Amino acid sequence: MYNTSAWQKKMEEREGSQIEERIGRDTEEKQNRMRPQSNRQGLDSGQKRQQDLYLGCLTKQRLITISVATGLVILLVVITVTAVVLTKSSPAPLPSFSTGGDMLDFLVQSGVISKPDGLLATWFHRVNSKEDINKALASEIMILEADVTLEGYGTANEKPVPIMAHPPDVYSDNTLEEWLDAVLASRKGIKLDFKSLKSVGLSLDVLIQKNSSRGINRPVWLNADILQGPNIPGFLPVVNGTRFLQLIQEKFSDVTLSTGWKVAYAPPLFTATYTRSMVADMYDMIKDVPQKVTFPVHALLVRSGWQHISWLLSQSPRFSLTLWQGSVHPNISDLLFVRDNTHPARVYYDIYEPTLSAFKQAARQQFHLRQFYPGGDLMDFLTTPSSHTSYQSTQHSSLAVRWFTVTDQASLLAQFSDGAGGMLVVQVASDSNQPGAPLVEGSGTSSEPLTLQDVLQLLGQNAEAAWGVYLRVHTLQLLEASLRLLHSAYSREMLYRPVWISMEGLQNSHNMKEFVSTVERLFPYVTLVLTEQNWLLQIPAIVTGLSQRVALHLNTMSLPKGQEELHSLMRMTDKYDLIVEEDTKNTAAVSAVLKEEMIQRAGRVNTHLYVISHQSCDWAQTTVLKKAICFIQVPL
Repeated sequence: MYNTSAWQKKMEEREGSQIEERIGRDTEEKQNRMRPQSNRQGLDSGQKRQQDLYLGCLTKQRLITISVATGLVILLVVITVTAVVLTKSSPAPLPSFSTGGDMLDFLVQSGVISKPDGLLATWFHRVNSKEDINKALASEIMILEADVTLEGYGTANEKPVPIMAHPPDVYSDNTLEEWLDAVLASRKGIKLDFKSLKSVGLSLDVLIQKNSSRGINRPVWLNADILQGPNIPGFLPVVNGTRFLQLIQEKFSDVTLSTGWKVAYAPPLFTATYTRSMVADMYDMIKDVPQKVTFPVHALLVRSGWQHISWLLSQSPRFSLTLWQGSVHPNISDLLFVRDNTHPARVYYDIYEPTLSAFKQAARQQFHLRQFYPGGDLMDFLTTPSSHTSYQSTQHSSLAVRWFTVTDQASLLAQFSDGAGGMLVVQVASDSNQPGAPLVEGSGTSSEPLTLQDVLQLLGQNAEAAWGVYLRVHTLQLLEASLRLLHSAYSREMLYRPVWISMEGLQNSHNMKEFVSTVERLFPYVTLVLTEQNWLLQIPAIVTGLSQRVALHLNTMSLPKGQEELHSLMRMTDKYDLIVEEDTKNTAAVSAVLKEEMIQRAGRVNTHLYVISHQSCDWAQTTVLKKAICFIQVPL
C-alpha cells in the first residue's frame, strides 16, 4: 500500500513538472513567435509612412484637395466655352414687336437688312412640310410663306384642324400649330395663305393661342385672293372677302392684310391686265380697315396696268404692293419701272432667281435712267432726280416750279442746258401745209417751224433734262395725232417724264366723253387737263371714275373772291393740288391766302400749291399762260 501510494505520488509530481515545463516552453515559443511579428509591424509602419507622401512631397489629403480644385477649374472652363459657343451660334432673343407691325421695320430691327427697302426682303414659298420648313429655317431667307387648309378638306374625313398644305393636297405631316412652334424659334417673318374661308377662323384661334402662350413677336401677313382678276372666268370661286376681313377684325386683328386677285397668265392668249373696275372693287373692299394692306400683283401684268395700280397705291400710306410671279419670269425693265415710280419701302419683290439677282444688280447701277411714269406727279419727278445725273433740284417746294412756253428750238435747247427744270407748255396747232400734223404754235415766224415730233425727239435726246411737258391741243384730230406721237415715243423709251394734255372746245358732255375715250384708247399714261368751261365748280361725272391724274384749268376771273368761296376751294386741297397764276393784284392777294392756308395744312395733307408768276415764266413769248391753273387728283 505504501509503495503504491509513493509511486503514485512520484508519478503525479513528474507529470506536474512536465506540465510546467511544457507550459514554459509554450510561453517561450509564443514570445518567440511574437517578437518577429512585432519587428515586421515596425518595418511596415515605416514603409506606410513613406507611402503616404505622393510625388515625394504631397500627403493624400493635400493631393485630394489639389485634384478637386483642378477639377473645378476644368469644369468652369468647359461651362464658359460652351456658353460662348452657344451665344455665338444661337440668335439673341428678339425685342418686342407687334404682329401688325411693318415687315421691313422688323427685318431692320432684326439686323438682316440695313434699311427699309422691299427689294432687300427675301421669300421662301410653300414652306408646308416638315422637310420644307427645316430647309427654310436653315437658310438665310427672311420671310416664310405657307398655305393653310383643313385636314381632309372637302372629304368625308375632314377635321377642324388647320394643316399646312397647298391644293390639291389636303393632308400633311405638319399642323399649323407645329409649324408656328418651329418658326417662332427663328427670326423669320410669317405669311399665311388661305385658299378657302373654312380654315380662316380656326387658324386665327391658333394664332391667338400662340400669341398668348409664348408671343409671336413678329409681323404676320394673312393672304387670300378675294376678287377675280385678269384672265379669270367669273365662275371660278374666290375667298369671300367680306367674311375674310370680318373674321380677322373679330378674332385676331393685329396683322397685315394681303388681299389680292385670282389671276391667270398664259401668253399669247391670256395676257390682259388689271382694270379700273378691279382696283376700284378692291379699294371699296378694304378702304375702311385699320390694318396695313399689301396688294399682291402679278409681275408680268403690273406695268401695263400701272395707271390703275398706281392709283390704288396712292389712296393710303398704309398700302403697299407685293410683286409675284408664276412659271414665266418677268422682264427686268418692267421691274425697274415699278421701282422707279414707287418708294422703296412700299413694294416687295417676291421674284425667283436668277431674275431677282439680275434685277438687284440693275437697280444698283449708278447710271440707271429713271423710267418715270408719264402720268405721275410732277413734284415727284422734280424732287427725285435720275441716278445717272448730277442734277439736284432746287424745286423742293411746288411754289418754286418754273414754267416755260415753247416757241422755237433754240430757246428750248437753252432750257435743257439750264439744268433747273420745270414744266414746258406747248400750244399744239395745225400745220397749214400738213393739216392734222401737230405743230408748235408760234414757231416758224423767225425760224424753222417746230413740230411736236421735233419737241418729243429733243426731249428723248435730253433724257437728263428735268422738264415735264404740257400739251394744249386745239382739236380732236390734233389730239389723236398727238397721242399717237406720245405713244410712239413712250414705246421707244423716249418719254420718261410727266405729260399733261388738254383739248379746247369741250363745252358739252359729248365732247368731254370723246376727249376722255380718245386718251384712254390711244395713250392713257397722262394727266388730263380740263378747261374752266368744263369744270363749272363741279367735276364732270365722266372724270371721277378715271385712274389718271386730272387737272382743272381755271380762268383768272374764275378764282373765288369771297372768303367763304375761298375756304371752300381750300377744302378741296385735302385731295387736290392747286396751281394759281399771279398776274394781277387781286389774284396775288388770293394766292397769298392760299399759301397761308397750305402752310397751316402742311403735314396733314399730301397736296401741293403751284404758283405761276411773271418771275417763273417768259411772258414776252406768249400770253398762253395768262390763266390760273388748278391741278387736282380726282377721287374715286
